[in-house]
Amino acid sequence: MVGIGPHPDRESALARVSVVNYNGEQVYDSYVLPKEPVTDWRTHVSGIAPHHMKIARLLDEVQADISRLVKDRILIGHAIRHDLEALMLGHPKKDIRDTARHAPYRKLAGGSSPRLKILASELLGFEIQDGAHSSVEDARASMLLFRRDKAAFEREHARKWPNRAPIEPNETEGQSATGNKKPRKKKKKKKR
Repeated sequence: MVGIGPHPDRESALARVSVVNYNGEQVYDSYVLPKEPVTDWRTHVSGIAPHHMKIARLLDEVQADISRLVKDRILIGHAIRHDLEALMLGHPKKDIRDTARHAPYRKLAGGSSPRLKILASELLGFEIQDGAHSSVEDARASMLLFRRDKAAFEREHARKWPNRAPIEPNETEGQSATGNKKPRKKKKKKKR
């Protein structure tokens, strides 16, 4: 996000979108040209500078790409609601796993939303967001947190959405944060 308008500390616009798959491999990364003039690049935090806008794409194009990419998929992210709002996209709540809302992680933060940087350091054992943020690095950290405690995420989610199948990685697809396997049909026994 970059700052826009007369109050760039309060108004933001999307400037980069990155998506990784279940294995943490980058499957999408694009700079986004804000519709409003940028008044604060926030480069020290965002990692985004004016020269990145030379290769930036229009928000409408990026929205269409992301919409196709995440359709009928489970999204994993940290405070992902903010990402969806910035993209002006919706997604079914039953198909979201949010590391910022995961009860055990919130417990670590005293009941509030934990910072991704802290979770990565304490639970994954590595540092992120030293200086400017990288959206790819943040996406990978979120996926690693999910994978670390996948069973607990799914138990927690099953209480809210009891009819949802558990997540299994889909190695052949390679374009989603996760993949869903179709349930196997039971074989009918033949009468003799």
